[in-house]
Amino acid sequence: MTETTYRPRVMSERALKTRAKIMNATRAFIVREGVGRLSIDKIVKESGTSKGAFLYHFKNRKALFCALVEEYVDHLNERMNFHMSKYQDAEEPLILGYASWYEDFDKDDGGFAVLGVALLALLLHEPDALKPFHDWYAKVFKMVQDSPIKTPQLLTAIMAFEGFFFTHKMGFDSLDKETKEATWKYIIEQVAPQPKRKTVESSKEKISA
Repeated sequence: MTETTYRPRVMSERALKTRAKIMNATRAFIVREGVGRLSIDKIVKESGTSKGAFLYHFKNRKALFCALVEEYVDHLNERMNFHMSKYQDAEEPLILGYASWYEDFDKDDGGFAVLGVALLALLLHEPDALKPFHDWYAKVFKMVQDSPIKTPQLLTAIMAFEGFFFTHKMGFDSLDKETKEATWKYIIEQVAPQPKRKTVESSKEKISA
């Protein structure tokens, strides 16, 4: 568990709204000014809450950062699961889900691109707060290793899409739509193609052999 929220298990509706105000104000602040300039007093002022209310939900600044990262990773999980579910009948839904996810992200990142970049600055200020990111990638890499597609092929494909994600987040994406779509198709069909589905007949042949 990371150092995160400091609150009872069950909160009142008022307490939930206060926590949401603090989180929303923090997201807006770090996107605008960066994590290095954030302080409890600034967030209290920006959120229109009190220091006591802040400390009720977060015992310190690091706990607030941890909560933000955990929330972002929850978003990553939700997006990945949603897009993989579209291909639940495929032999390997991971790469197809990644491609679908990035296509949606490229059209509209919902503000998560700039927020993700802002959170990466925690490497300089509170690196321990980024542990959920490490855990999330460890989970993805485990999925790659357990895949029926050979690990070097699938890992190359996944990291290619990670490159697309990060160039978009950093604002370095200068490729036209046609080039990107052709590249996504090449990754899916040539770099990490779906393994051939085993048929009942082939299974019988192996048994008889």
